[in-house]
Amino acid sequence: MQRYYDLLSEEQRGPFTVIVDKTWEDLHPNDCFDESVTDIKDICRKIDSCDLDWFMLRVRVLFEGHELAAEHVGGFLYEDAREVLRDGTAEDMIESATAAAHTAAAELFHKLQRLDEVIG
Repeated sequence: MQRYYDLLSEEQRGPFTVIVDKTWEDLHPNDCFDESVTDIKDICRKIDSCDLDWFMLRVRVLFEGHELAAEHVGGFLYEDAREVLRDGTAEDMIESATAAAHTAAAELFHKLQRLDEVIG
């Protein structure tokens, strides 16, 4: 099954392109909340009627179109998914993915140097 993503944000941060997007959540809300959430039926009704957005969030960090790192987190419930761009949620994921991209870029750089020695 192919998964489709809706773009929430795309921006340049230094040498990296940071993309924040979302896709549907595979898990049913019943599987994510304990019995203390008494209005789960109402929540499901609001999700089904698009009054609430139930989704997985993905942050990707790219360099020159090549993905170096990504973060995925599911189980988000918002009235508007774009709230994750303002409440710090996406920013935390961006920081984590960017740190991973720095590490991946450094590792790739060293591998390319070794490759250059072999073919150069």
